[in-house]
Amino acid sequence: MAINTIKTLELSLDGEQVECQLTRAALIDEPDTEELTTFCGTESSSIANYNLELAGFQDYGQAESVFDMVHAAYVASPTAELDFVISVGSKTRTGTAKPTGDVPFGGDAGEALQGDIVLDVIGKPVDGTATP
Repeated sequence: MAINTIKTLELSLDGEQVECQLTRAALIDEPDTEELTTFCGTESSSIANYNLELAGFQDYGQAESVFDMVHAAYVASPTAELDFVISVGSKTRTGTAKPTGDVPFGGDAGEALQGDIVLDVIGKPVDGTATP
């Protein structure tokens, strides 16, 4: 059996392709779990809680700048939502997300200015199939 390694990913935020500006784009489920105890025993309850984690080089001032887009969404009142589509191989997941904090601005001397961004996914992402 051959191992299928996929090394490409596509990501769009509000319809703009941005994956070439990033070093990480991952949709992560960090479920909210709770133990429910009654006189008859204990049951576990879990509710999906997705985050869209992004990392890359600070690209301020570039066309379709990821850092500019997320910063503008965060400082909007109320915090603006960004639609996303993430594709890995022939599968997609789509949804809407909001920044949980402002994006990094600046960094260490002599280093490429990078940053990590976390967006809180609203609801549950929708699975789909990528169009060729």
